[in-house]
Amino acid sequence: MKQFPLVSLPLLLLFSACAGAAPISTAPTAGRPAPGSTTNANPLAPPVLKDLASAPDDWHRMSADKDGVFGVGSDRAIAELLQGRSPARRVIVAVIDGGVDTAHTALKGTMWRNAKETNNGKDDDGNGLVDDAFGWNYAGGANGKSVNDETLEVTRLYAACRDMAAGKGTQKPDAATCNSIKTKFDEKRAELTGQLGQIETLTQSLAAVTGILQRGIGSGPLTRPRVEAYRADNPQAAQAREFWLQIEAAGLVGEGLEDAKKQIGGQVKVGLDLNYDSRTIVGDNILDYSERVYGNRDVTGPDASHGTHVAGIIAAARGIGKVEGIAPMVQIMALRAVPNGDERDKDIANAIRYAADNGANIINMSFGKSYSPGKSAVDAAAKYAVSKGVLLVHAAGNDGEDIDVLPSFPSPIFEDKTRSPSWIEVGASSWKGFDELSASFSNYGKTRVDLFAPGVDILSTVPGGGTKRESSTSMAAPVVSGVAALLMSYFPTLTAADIKDILVQSARRVSATVAKPGGGGKAPFTSLSQTGAIVDAYAAVKLAQTRAAVMKH
Repeated sequence: MKQFPLVSLPLLLLFSACAGAAPISTAPTAGRPAPGSTTNANPLAPPVLKDLASAPDDWHRMSADKDGVFGVGSDRAIAELLQGRSPARRVIVAVIDGGVDTAHTALKGTMWRNAKETNNGKDDDGNGLVDDAFGWNYAGGANGKSVNDETLEVTRLYAACRDMAAGKGTQKPDAATCNSIKTKFDEKRAELTGQLGQIETLTQSLAAVTGILQRGIGSGPLTRPRVEAYRADNPQAAQAREFWLQIEAAGLVGEGLEDAKKQIGGQVKVGLDLNYDSRTIVGDNILDYSERVYGNRDVTGPDASHGTHVAGIIAAARGIGKVEGIAPMVQIMALRAVPNGDERDKDIANAIRYAADNGANIINMSFGKSYSPGKSAVDAAAKYAVSKGVLLVHAAGNDGEDIDVLPSFPSPIFEDKTRSPSWIEVGASSWKGFDELSASFSNYGKTRVDLFAPGVDILSTVPGGGTKRESSTSMAAPVVSGVAALLMSYFPTLTAADIKDILVQSARRVSATVAKPGGGGKAPFTSLSQTGAIVDAYAAVKLAQTRAAVMKH
């Protein structure tokens, strides 16, 4: 599933504002740094972070030390450490997602092109895929149609167990899965229908609040600066002001609320449909994981909003608009395999293999789900990609859960219990200071999550030439992919495993106590991932320079 966080709405108490986080003590425990201090391979003084009302457009590229915002410092790295140098090679980043707008002004010059294909209706390169010029669409059929809405994996497994019990169907889930799946399906249905009801209530509440504010502020659209500047003259207006600001901060004013309604409504209507079969569109045998040739050339598809946003974070052209990618000289290979719903393991495995076979250096995977019946096929594809020197970057997910306890898939830990040496699992961090450094929705895990990266209020490209802010681990993963691509392009002798090691070793450790994702009180930031750190492009470039120099001698 595309990794946009679903709406969590204890916010729904009408005309009430969420309580602010209590300030934490900055008195250090004996022998330990004060909260807010950091350590890494090069010990640094704790950054002084600005108290901001909203996120700067490019905050994820900013430097904690220089700009006072806990971004990754990629712009500083380019300006100070790489000034006067040109990238040694053009790095290819495969974006496995729901589609990419290849015509977007900021992206069309960065799209990977298959030099062996000429768009002549023939399979020029002999790989069985006709006119795979920009990549391939595995969630589509030979007739050019694409899967837009898809079922959830829990729905598919429940349907398979139901059919198996009735003596029909071809998929045979194991007994342990079938014993628990109905309960899980019922829980998911209750969760989604409840969220949809909450959104309807929120829509009504927001309309009432908007009316109150319009009467006090006057005509014209409500914007955060206008509402913040408004001085309410009665308790009802004051509550309306605080409520609106909380909802706006959650990204649910305007398109945000409609997007959430569309997302959850689609999951209720299609995601939970036990009888829907999207593969009638694709025309493949979904149980044949050896099948490689199916799909079509349409890498944009019917809804490319998520993938276009991801691609822009990595590689949006510099100097064109207000969105710029982290890494210059990068090409985006578009692989469509993630509809609105849970992706199919077969499609993901084939997309990974396509990327590896066609020269991708990095594969960005901003999707995930709770079940993976085809995990062995995805594991095999990931191992194949690693054998070809590819770095895999995956979003940890948006459930506010400990994925050491409740795993999310795909996973860097394979069925044979080995762990991929070239896979980075990424949680999401925010711009809101140390108390709220970890995104409230982000999954975490001391074993399975490697590090965190900016993933809140990230401005990037959307279809049609526009830009938009989004919050998700889906945005954090391409931040890491962008930093990795930056290193690969300037230091071509470093392997994928080297790049992962550099990113992990140079990431900025944070010893602050933060709000625990999922609303579970407070926790040390160091407990949320293996490193307890946020990716640091500036430190990574410095470490890469040292490593590359050593390799020359």
